[in-house]
Amino acid sequence: MLPYYSFPFFPIDRNATGMQQQPQQFVSPAMQQPTPMEQIPQYVTPEDLPMVQTPDIFPPAFNIPNSQLPAAQIPQVQPAAAQVQPVMPQEQINVPTQPFQCPFMSSNNAGTYGNTYSPLISRPDDPPPILSNNPPSTVIALFKELTAYPNYGNPSGNADILYTGNRGVWTFEIPAFLFVPGNLGGSQIVIRGVLDDMGDLPANRYSARITINGNVVHTGRVPFVHGRPAGGRFNNWRDLTLNIPNLRRNNRIVIENTSNAGANNWIAFDWMELRIRPR
Repeated sequence: MLPYYSFPFFPIDRNATGMQQQPQQFVSPAMQQPTPMEQIPQYVTPEDLPMVQTPDIFPPAFNIPNSQLPAAQIPQVQPAAAQVQPVMPQEQINVPTQPFQCPFMSSNNAGTYGNTYSPLISRPDDPPPILSNNPPSTVIALFKELTAYPNYGNPSGNADILYTGNRGVWTFEIPAFLFVPGNLGGSQIVIRGVLDDMGDLPANRYSARITINGNVVHTGRVPFVHGRPAGGRFNNWRDLTLNIPNLRRNNRIVIENTSNAGANNWIAFDWMELRIRPR
């Protein structure tokens, strides 16, 4: 092992007055004496450590023997038998004997469902429903909306108007793939109309002459009423249904207003529909 060499030096320090301080002699670490802590063996057991008296961190006032502590005050709970409430006499419950009545139904609207029972609850004595399940029928309908005058129509808001003595013509063209003469049965024309809203003449004074494909199908009074509300969209339109005796590929409907009324009285038409029933 090589010897330990050191180069001692003496730092010179001056105090606040500028006087040189007494130098402290440097001592080599090899020449320094070990401190008491360094003399402790490498392996220390608890018996080798000195006993240290720890100060009492609690003031004397807290060091009270357990025998002098007051006893805890525990509330006394009565047994369950002592807490039984007196039994009150039970009231008799009157069970209604009347049938259940739905809250949103009154005696005035009992006729809506035939009785005052809820429609969701069936009575044991209700009769069974009477139903049918017939095969559906096929009807081909060609619809024509009439929009010449911007008023009175419902819901379109438009309608065609014929004044007294006027004549109107409308056409229905059947598509070629539908017009198979051997496969077509009966056909009808449905005309939705109304009378004017003036109301100065009775409805029996209004009449019309209707011709389809050159054949007169109607002459006389029309089953219409005066339009209401006046000046707005009428909500009392009526239908006039007529049979077509000779259906063609191009069908021509002619209506002439033959009413016994003034020149300003009129008949309005909301829409027309051609209905064809296959064989």
